[in-house]
Amino acid sequence: GTVTPGADQIAIELWFLISTAITSGKFYYGTSKTALINSKAATVAADKLSATITGLTTGVKYYIQFRPTLPATDALIHSGIY
Repeated sequence: GTVTPGADQIAIELWFLISTAITSGKFYYGTSKTALINSKAATVAADKLSATITGLTTGVKYYIQFRPTLPATDALIHSGIY
């Protein structure tokens, strides 16, 4: 489905191209690539991870990274920072 975010928020979807065992994780975000100090738990589905991050400021650039927390074997795998 389509998500239409409101003002000062972003809807994120990270789709899987291959099957994965990830069952839990968070999107980390911040205004610097080296200081992703905020987090939002991801909703995990069979083919994607998603979240809506609110409380953002219009006109400010944010960087986002996904980090899985479960299973433990995947806990050190991080997405790129976008």
